[in-house]
Amino acid sequence: FADSYGLDGVSEDVLYEVTRRTPGFHAGQDPHWLVHCQDAAAFLGEVGYTELAAHPEALDQVRADMRIAGRHDEDQLEYFLTHLGEGATAMLFRCTVCATHLAYADAS
Repeated sequence: FADSYGLDGVSEDVLYEVTRRTPGFHAGQDPHWLVHCQDAAAFLGEVGYTELAAHPEALDQVRADMRIAGRHDEDQLEYFLTHLGEGATAMLFRCTVCATHLAYADAS
C-alpha cells in the first residue's frame, strides 16, 4: 500500500496519517506523495511554471526527474517546463521538517 503512494521508508503513523486522515488529490498519472527527512511532505497544490519557479529546488527536482525519465533534449524539456499549467501541472509539496520544496510533473 505504501508503494502506491510513494511512501516507502516512513513510519506506520505517517502512512496512516496520509492514507486515512489527509485529504488527497487527483492526478492525471499515478499520484504519489513525496517524502523528505523521512516524513511525508505537505501537499501545497497543483502549480504552473510561475509558481514552481518561485521554488528553485523543486524546479530542479522536476528537471532531474524528467531527465531520468528520458527527456534529454534540453530545449524540449525547458519548453515543457515553461508551459506547465497548460495541460500539465506540477504537484508542489513542502517538507514539514526542513521546509524544502519538492515537486513532480503530472500530465492530465
